[in-house]
Amino acid sequence: MFEAHVLHLLRRYLGEYVHGLSTEALRISVWKGDVVLKDLKLKAEALNSLKLPVAVKSGFVGTITLKVPWKSLGKEPVIVLIDRVFVLAYPAPDGRTVKEEDREKFLETKLQQIEEAESATLEARAKSKLGSSPAGNSWLGSLIATIIGNLKISISNVHVRYEDSTSNPGHPFASGITLAKLAAVTMDEEGNETFDTSGALDKLRKSLQLQRLALYHDSNSSPWEMEKQWDDISPAEWVEMFEDGIKEQTAHNIKSKWASNRRYFLSPINGSLKYHRLGNQERNNQEIPFERASVNLNDVNVTITEEQYHDWIKLVEVVSRYKTYMEISHLRPMVPVSEAPRLWWRFASQASLQQKRLCYRFSWDSIHHFCRLRRRYIQLYANFLQQSSNANNPEMREIEKDLDSKVILLWRLLAHAKVESVKSKEAAEQRKMKKGGWFSFKWRTESEDDPEADNVAEGSKSMEEGLTKEEWKAINKLLSHQPDEEMNLYSGKDMQNMTHFLVTVSIGQGAARIVDINQTEVLCGSFEQLDVTTKFRYRSTQCDVSLRFYGLSAPEGSLAQSVSSERKTNALMASFVKSPIGENIDWRLSATISPCHATIWTESYDRVLEFVKRSNAISPTVALETAAVLQMKLEEVTRRAQEQLQIVLEEQSRFALDIDLDAPKILGLKSKGKTYILGFAFPEEILPLSLRAVDLTTKVAV
Repeated sequence: MFEAHVLHLLRRYLGEYVHGLSTEALRISVWKGDVVLKDLKLKAEALNSLKLPVAVKSGFVGTITLKVPWKSLGKEPVIVLIDRVFVLAYPAPDGRTVKEEDREKFLETKLQQIEEAESATLEARAKSKLGSSPAGNSWLGSLIATIIGNLKISISNVHVRYEDSTSNPGHPFASGITLAKLAAVTMDEEGNETFDTSGALDKLRKSLQLQRLALYHDSNSSPWEMEKQWDDISPAEWVEMFEDGIKEQTAHNIKSKWASNRRYFLSPINGSLKYHRLGNQERNNQEIPFERASVNLNDVNVTITEEQYHDWIKLVEVVSRYKTYMEISHLRPMVPVSEAPRLWWRFASQASLQQKRLCYRFSWDSIHHFCRLRRRYIQLYANFLQQSSNANNPEMREIEKDLDSKVILLWRLLAHAKVESVKSKEAAEQRKMKKGGWFSFKWRTESEDDPEADNVAEGSKSMEEGLTKEEWKAINKLLSHQPDEEMNLYSGKDMQNMTHFLVTVSIGQGAARIVDINQTEVLCGSFEQLDVTTKFRYRSTQCDVSLRFYGLSAPEGSLAQSVSSERKTNALMASFVKSPIGENIDWRLSATISPCHATIWTESYDRVLEFVKRSNAISPTVALETAAVLQMKLEEVTRRAQEQLQIVLEEQSRFALDIDLDAPKILGLKSKGKTYILGFAFPEEILPLSLRAVDLTTKVAV
């Protein structure tokens, strides 16, 4: 039984991405308990799920190992090991040159995502139905939970490289992501690896280790040239090209030509994630959260050069254009412009209206058309669910081409609801006939004149024409989500005080740098020890933020820097609580901010402006789009702020502010040997402008 499930999962998930899977070889390996797949080739459509203009030029998977201890299943962990995943990608054809087979692949990807969402929704609904049944407490259910809860996964030596010589003409570039290792294991209370048999899915404790995750971007880098075809590359050559740079370089190691000019955007980072979930029987202490997740990162360093920024602007243009073409590709005529100019004019108008998202379709005739289309699609899909039609029905596929994925998903769920309502009615009639015994015939004849039977007939007829009450009830059940069902076990006071989720993020130190075309560091921002803790209670949310140090510098010197003191050891201590427990207020904000020493350098300001101007000149389109988006966001934020203020005034909301801050100490404007304060010239000595520290503690009730 388990062997069949393992074999099905291997064929389902691996078959979509790799070539050369032998079903018979998989079956034999699964029965032996040790599946080892070596030197696999990736398919060209392996990255289609990203919905990006990217295709796989070549790909290689070194080993995939699955160890299943059949003799001690439930006592030892199932181990999944994936080592050496190398992918070389390149730009896919844009939407203007989309061929018929490309459209078919796009439709297949779209339908696959719909099917995954449909399966997830139905599976969640089925689990909610079986949640209160004793089947989950059976030996089989306990064994499956133990296997999944103790699953051990390790992914190592990953390198995905993207080469592009068309997005930014004359300036080829290559981007890549590397990962040394990602491992997930089950741990005990002390953080040691263990095997848990006491309700592994009900009570879960996992540890995730991240080693050397990095992102690089090499500007003016030509694609790798090979003396032979990529399909003929040996595993040793794959390792030679892609493995260099993944692991940490030592003093004795010399970088090969494949990684000699590598420029990191995100320098290699290490981190860990620990997740702990209490069992249902352990959730009796208000101080202990039901679920806890903590993320720890050591150093986070980001460096962006002007060349990298220009490449990404061009790449954003290509991606935006590709998505636009793919959204309107189903409207594009298949004939040349010279043969059918009217079709192309119609295509231009429909495409422009669709991009502006005008309701050009929703006339009364269009509404009537889509209503008939909905009824027809639901009927076709219901027939498919009842195995009376083929899944590749041409009429169904024609309807699915022009519809949005969310609309198709909703209509499919309606079809499931229709089938469920029909089955429930048939089961009710069969139970009624069985209860009738010898008098069933008499009762059936009497029911023909019964008004309730007429209602059933009318209900079945209405299913052909619209939505019945049963369908609405079923679809509401499919789409409903009731996260508070488990909280019914607690009283109102206990429920409010209990912490459902606790999320902690800690970063030791970080820095972000901007480097211009002359390799001069324009700006550098840094911080030390950032901690963010968020608690989610039943109706209350609390977020605490602490920052030890922050600074901003330029080649001329420091621009801004926090200063600690005996009273304020951290640069920032802030806490925000929504709906505080036991307080008659809607929200509370408290913050303690240490002093900041600031220096304004005109040279630094001019250098930043030049950087922005050159970037805007590279792509005026992106600059205009970015400005438009920022303006829309600003207007949206302003509108929401006005609405929230109006709500506060109308509802008489109550809030509390407790802010303790020190005014910054400004060292004035300095330029070319002179210091200026408020426009007045001073000698070359820098004169500090120190403002009196201000303590502001305010409690406001409106």
